[in-house]
Amino acid sequence: MNNKNVQIALFAAFLLIAGGALYYGLSGNSDNSSSSAQGERTAQKVEILKYSDFQCPACRDFVPLEQRLKDEFGDMVEFNYRHFPLSGFQFSRLAAHSAEAAREQGHFYDMHDLIFENQAEWSRGNAWELFQGYAEEIGLDMDQFREDVESDEIAERVEYQRQEGLRRTVNSTPTFFVNGRKLQQNPQSYEQFKSIVELQMYRTN
Repeated sequence: MNNKNVQIALFAAFLLIAGGALYYGLSGNSDNSSSSAQGERTAQKVEILKYSDFQCPACRDFVPLEQRLKDEFGDMVEFNYRHFPLSGFQFSRLAAHSAEAAREQGHFYDMHDLIFENQAEWSRGNAWELFQGYAEEIGLDMDQFREDVESDEIAERVEYQRQEGLRRTVNSTPTFFVNGRKLQQNPQSYEQFKSIVELQMYRTN
C-alpha cells in the first residue's frame, strides 16, 4: 500500500472514531436530561376557598386542620374565608360583622381565631360583649370597631358573600372550593384533606 492510501485509511479511521465519540457523548447528555426531567415535579400553589359560619361547630372543627395545612405547606396553600351565615344560628351575622370590622383594622384572622376558639361561650349569650372583649384583646380602636360593626358597608359585604355562595350552590357549612372546584364531600381527616391538596399541588396540566 502506498503512502497516499495509508493516509486515506488513517483519515477514515479517525473520522469513524471521532464520529462515534460525538454520537455517544450527545446520546449520554440526552438520556441524562430526559431522566432528570422525568424525575422532577414542580409544585403549584393551591387556593382553598371556604364558605363558613362562625357559630357552626363543624366549621370550628376544621380550623385546626386548616392550620396544619398552613404549617406544612406554607405559602403553597392559600386560604380565603367567605361568610355564609346560617339562619339557624342566632349570632352568626354579628360574628361575621365583628370579624369584618376587625379586618378594617388589619386583624381579621386574629378575630377569626378568637371567635372560633370561644364559640362555645358566646354561642350561649352575651355575644356582643364578648366580641368587644376580643377586639380590645387584639388592640383594636374600639370606637371604630363599634361603628364598623353597625355599618351598612360591612352588612352588605357579608350578605354579598352569602349570595355568592348561594349562586355557587352552597347550602351548608363549611363548603370548600379547591382551585375553583367544589368539594362534594368534606374531608373526613387531616390526611384526606392533605391528599386533596397534594393532588392539586402536583397535578399535570
